[in-house]
Amino acid sequence: MQVPDDDATRLMTAGMPTRAVLRPGTVLGNTYVIQGLLGRCSMGEVYRAKHIGLGTEYAVKIMLPSLASDPKIVQLYSEEARKLCRVNNAAIVDYEGFFRDEHGLRYLVTEFVQGESLEQMLRRRRLEPDEVLRLRDRLASGLAAVHEMGIAHRNVSPEKILLPDASVDSAKLIDFGIAEAMAPAGATLVGGSSSAKYSFASPEQLGLYGGKIDLRSDIYSLGLVLAAAAIGFSKKLDMGNSPPTMLAARQKVPDLSEVPASLRGVIAPMLEPRPENRPPSMRALLGYDGDGGRKPAAGAERAPDGSRRMAMLAIGAVAAIAILAGAAFFALREMKPPPSTAGLRAALAAATVGYHCASLEFAAGADHSVRISGYAASPDDIARLRQAVGSIGGIAKLDFAVQLRVWPYCELTAMLRSLIARPQRATPSLALLPTSDAAHLGEPLVVDVRTPSFDGYVYIDYFDRQGQVLHLFPNTRDRLTFRPARNHLVLGRPPFARCWVLGGIAGEQLLTLVAAPEPLFLDPRAEIEDAHAYLPALSQAAAALPSGSGAATLHFFQLQAGSSYAPPATGCQ
Repeated sequence: MQVPDDDATRLMTAGMPTRAVLRPGTVLGNTYVIQGLLGRCSMGEVYRAKHIGLGTEYAVKIMLPSLASDPKIVQLYSEEARKLCRVNNAAIVDYEGFFRDEHGLRYLVTEFVQGESLEQMLRRRRLEPDEVLRLRDRLASGLAAVHEMGIAHRNVSPEKILLPDASVDSAKLIDFGIAEAMAPAGATLVGGSSSAKYSFASPEQLGLYGGKIDLRSDIYSLGLVLAAAAIGFSKKLDMGNSPPTMLAARQKVPDLSEVPASLRGVIAPMLEPRPENRPPSMRALLGYDGDGGRKPAAGAERAPDGSRRMAMLAIGAVAAIAILAGAAFFALREMKPPPSTAGLRAALAAATVGYHCASLEFAAGADHSVRISGYAASPDDIARLRQAVGSIGGIAKLDFAVQLRVWPYCELTAMLRSLIARPQRATPSLALLPTSDAAHLGEPLVVDVRTPSFDGYVYIDYFDRQGQVLHLFPNTRDRLTFRPARNHLVLGRPPFARCWVLGGIAGEQLLTLVAAPEPLFLDPRAEIEDAHAYLPALSQAAAALPSGSGAATLHFFQLQAGSSYAPPATGCQ
């Protein structure tokens, strides 16, 4: 293959390097003759081509050289293309294969589909509810076949759905997001991927809920597509237009008021923020009508009048017995004398034990006033504790000051309790910049670290609410030792060659600093790891420190959704 180099055959696309455009007549692999450019995407150019021997037409995607030189991406393309070649479903574009020509150019060959995209159709109209359901079943059937091969589309959107003969019954999905998760990205989004720019992306594609992209991500994206199809005229659900608003919009089921009422029950379950709350598979969507997909059996709508009256009498009798029993219980309770102060404390001690990953304290005064403080790991535990304390008789006044501290924060607080730093001149400290107890989704994470007169080893970690740990320091740019000569360091700004962007779920977040006279770990740790793996190692290392030799600082802050977001500082990748 020859690539022309005159200026008339070169393009510049926003944010991408200059690319060569193949002229009509160019032959790839002695097989495919280029007929013309169809379009461009983040992975390369797409051309219409004809098979020399068969005369059949195909779409050929040329991979960018920067991606073709990455063996991991090439391997992923090859493996997924091989699987997609075995998918036989009318709703999925046929894959011919992933090839390399004699000049080393890599390209993907698929069926050429003649017809406008769903995006183009929605510019001038909306789909009727029955069309939306037919489109849903058509695409869900195709995606189910792909999912059963272990492949997620990762890129479901109206522009990726072609409509031969302008019919939803002939819809075909094209342009799978092969290797997109491995493509070079910008700043690391704490908690997961940085693909927040896509309007039809799932929460996990933006790093929420652990950031793990699996088959349920396609269910969410398909739900957004169906909503856009039902609204029509190039409108879609408001899913945000900046990193903070995009993240905030995906932490609740979107407002579906613009979607026809008959479709809201169909689409809403697909748009549950947490993957585990969505329908379990594409096949579960087929035929679903928003009401469980079932109609009452004949004759089951109404019970015979006599049976209904008997049922009502039975319910009334049970209710009457319950009321009498309740009245007797409260009458007996009122007759009991109030417990002594010692008895009250014993009852409080029993009520505040047995909670996993909690730290609870209580105080009972001589006037039977009670204060419960500390933290518990879940709202259910707090509600159960409140109920247990409330059932204790004789409390004159209750001050319930128990806070929520989810795992892993609760475990870290207990683990590092003995190392928690006291205010001392030589103790290392850390704080967010700008100095605040709050930050916002989408903002760069910048941490100010001060180590007056300290000579030793410092470990700085960021823990998110999904149980992931980002090791901010040490890192690949800076090693272990802090010395008195460099007692001030700002993480997240140059001279570091990268920065971090806050993602995940809004709410309480935690930065930790552990200082020690010797290294805590012999081998470097991965930049991001699961807290389940890290906490046992940290606990063992902290317990091995000589008494009085270590120090720790916990910095809790609130991560909020709204922000006047500005891009990271110059110098951050």
